[in-house]
Amino acid sequence: MKSWVTQLAGAVVVLVFALAVGGFVMVLRAQQESLAGTMASAHIRAVSPPDGATNVPLSGEIRADYVSRPKNDPAIKLEPPVGVTLDNPRWDGTTFVIDYHGLRDSSLYHVELDQDDWTGKGEHKQIKVRWSFRTGAGQPVTPTPSPTSPIPSSSASPSVSPAASGPLIWYMGPQNDLHGLDWNGKTVKSLSPNTVIQSPDGLLLWRRPNTPAGTSAVYDADGQSVGSVPVDQNMMWADDGRTFCGVTSTPTGAYDLDMLRINGPRVRIGAIRVTPGTIQVPVLAACSVLTQRAVVIAQSSGYTWSVSMISLKDGSVLYQHSYPNPLARIVASHDGQYIAEQFPGNTTGGPATLIRQLPSGTTVGQFSGIVVQGFSWDGSLVVGNTSGDPNLQEAQVLRYRTHEVVWHQCMCPHPHWLIVLAQPGGTKVAVVASSDDGAYVTFNIVDADGTSKSVQVVSTPIMPAF
Repeated sequence: MKSWVTQLAGAVVVLVFALAVGGFVMVLRAQQESLAGTMASAHIRAVSPPDGATNVPLSGEIRADYVSRPKNDPAIKLEPPVGVTLDNPRWDGTTFVIDYHGLRDSSLYHVELDQDDWTGKGEHKQIKVRWSFRTGAGQPVTPTPSPTSPIPSSSASPSVSPAASGPLIWYMGPQNDLHGLDWNGKTVKSLSPNTVIQSPDGLLLWRRPNTPAGTSAVYDADGQSVGSVPVDQNMMWADDGRTFCGVTSTPTGAYDLDMLRINGPRVRIGAIRVTPGTIQVPVLAACSVLTQRAVVIAQSSGYTWSVSMISLKDGSVLYQHSYPNPLARIVASHDGQYIAEQFPGNTTGGPATLIRQLPSGTTVGQFSGIVVQGFSWDGSLVVGNTSGDPNLQEAQVLRYRTHEVVWHQCMCPHPHWLIVLAQPGGTKVAVVASSDDGAYVTFNIVDADGTSKSVQVVSTPIMPAF
């Protein structure tokens, strides 16, 4: 009896101690759940380097892109730890970043991210997210992947070291003079005239060629050349800001999806399907190294006939849908998780739009009367212009799930164009609207809460570099 009482008292002490430090600790292990499951539990959208990546540089960054910034910073470690240094942890919007150094070449490393999800009361939830990658052969740039590799590496171009410290927004003035702003609207860079397209974070600038052949130059935010990238017939920056997706035709008339690296090779990911016997052409709508997915639409005669989500890991088709009655347009979020399907306009309520989540295909929003031009980085907002009477046409930022107009501004009297850029990892969008054939331009940086900052441009006309 005495022994039983002693054991009970000990158990009570243990229980009281557990409650005193915040409740029971629940550890979700990757061995018991898939990587996708533990990432979802930790509210993480993507990690970089991605799981299974090869030819990863020996020094670089580990990044975890969260849906929203958690209350507690995660703890990250690498195994094996011999010679490895992790330092300079920081937040880039909702993305946690930590630098790593000292990795060995041609070695397998396991990342463990430990997320303490405790809010200060209730259940103490500790989530462990684990994934792996393999380093390259010790070169400062990514080596050419082996042609026999079943899964081509699509990791970012590691040879590029951006010159600026934070994301930038670029536009070209009347003489193609380049001006770079920070996300507070302050001009921080000015460069000689050039015709470029910025990376999503604005830290690199790509000089788009007139013809799809050879290579094209890439510059840093100081205008210094960092190298060149192979050119495909249709290509766009990936959301990591260091890589491109490309579409190229084959001698048989088919099309391939490529990954294109700065100072690196063209890597074929897989075939792109279009309807046989048609004049449909594949066009990239999203390219995401963060989620390892691309969204490709098939167009002809100005209409969209199908959409596909393709894995950048192995070229497999994750989602595909055809439209017997073609769409007017499709716009995708940076990671391809959301697409806006816009149907041709009608006489009663303007163009109808469905917001679909991929790869499930679930409809998560529906509205009419707005021509969507882009999404916010987290995909919760769309930016577009209203249709109908041009004297009343507005630029709007819309929370599509609730139909709340977060921000609006008239594009009167003669709307011309509207161009949108999402803040990488942040909550803001840059909204540039032109009227009177470009003679009048409004440039606003709008936050998700509706607050905005008006940007004064050097002179008009201007053209955003995104």
